[in-house]
Amino acid sequence: MKRVAVLLGMAAVAPSVAQAQIPAAPAATGAAPAAVTPPAPSAAPPSAPGPAPAPGAPSPPGGSKAPPGDEYFVEQPPAAQPAPAPTPPVFEPPPPGAASSFEPPPPPEKRHVAPSSALWLGARVGWLFPFGNLWAVAEPVATSGGYQLRGVPWRDYASSGPMFELNAGLRLSRAYTVFALWERAQLGSGENESGADGAQDGAETDFWALGLRASSNPDRLGFLTEVAVGYRRARTFFKNDVEYQFTDAPFEARLGLGGEWRLNPMTSVSSLVSVGVGGFGSAERVGPTGNALPLTRNIDEGDGHAWFTFTVGGHFDLIRSRR
Repeated sequence: MKRVAVLLGMAAVAPSVAQAQIPAAPAATGAAPAAVTPPAPSAAPPSAPGPAPAPGAPSPPGGSKAPPGDEYFVEQPPAAQPAPAPTPPVFEPPPPGAASSFEPPPPPEKRHVAPSSALWLGARVGWLFPFGNLWAVAEPVATSGGYQLRGVPWRDYASSGPMFELNAGLRLSRAYTVFALWERAQLGSGENESGADGAQDGAETDFWALGLRASSNPDRLGFLTEVAVGYRRARTFFKNDVEYQFTDAPFEARLGLGGEWRLNPMTSVSSLVSVGVGGFGSAERVGPTGNALPLTRNIDEGDGHAWFTFTVGGHFDLIRSRR
């Protein structure tokens, strides 16, 4: 009976012991029963240790090995996965009529001082400086038997003097104007006082042309540019009532640079520095009776002259447009 009690105690401590075979009770004759050896367990993979036996309980037969059926499988936790990259937000177009219905107010209309079109009239005063040659005289060369040309300076028959100019045209836009001009300069006597006709008595020149002017800022203060092409004549007077006339110059050209200041919608003032070039095709001596003789010979040639002016003026926009 003691052996039965030991086996029951082991079954309560270890579940595997409960599965062991319990020997039959001894016979009534009182003979001691033979010990029953449990079958050896089959080879199995190592398992987790079972709970420790109660104190004082005998060790299970077969040593400290756990009997079959005491293996436990512990499932490993899944490996940590990397966090997914954040997905950018999707921008949806606004619904129709939400933002497209709003339109910003139009910019304020720019107010101009200068009219977009007008009848343009004005005048200038200033000073003219003539230079260059009137014609070229052919002089013989003794050593070679040929000729060489010597220019006759304009300063021999005229010197600088005051001038005025009249302008009339149309303003095509605020910045551009086409116009016609007449320029008259009252010049002084030249340096050649010892010629065949004696002392001089002053000179004059006229210039008629068509021009185009442009202003960088016609409403206030702007840079001014003018180009004009036309015809020029010049005359020198002598005290014996003889005059020298220089004509046939149909392609005189003038370029002017300066500034223009708009005072009001009607009036503007300007200053202009200009330089011009050209050439006279004819030079004649006109006597007191009106008879004309050429000052040049067949072997003489024409030459180029030029002039420089500085002027100030005022101009008016008449019959202006409302804008």
